[in-house]
Amino acid sequence: MNLRTRVMVIGGIIGGLVGAGAAYLYLRSTPIETDEEGGERLPALQPGKALAVTLGVLTVLRQVVNLGEVEEKGKGHGRRR
Repeated sequence: MNLRTRVMVIGGIIGGLVGAGAAYLYLRSTPIETDEEGGERLPALQPGKALAVTLGVLTVLRQVVNLGEVEEKGKGHGRRR
């Protein structure tokens, strides 16, 4: 198995575990509603909260992309001279 395949497989496994963990935490924190027929459903998601979560996920993805970038010498976060 080459490097790209290994990275994709490991990333997929980690992503699946993180997604399952997030779903578990969401279900623990949200009350499940029951309708007249006994069917379960989740309450409607507020648009503001959905937007906040989406922006948070995009921020994390951007940070992951930046992990692979090589910082040029002299262009770090240090003080300018």
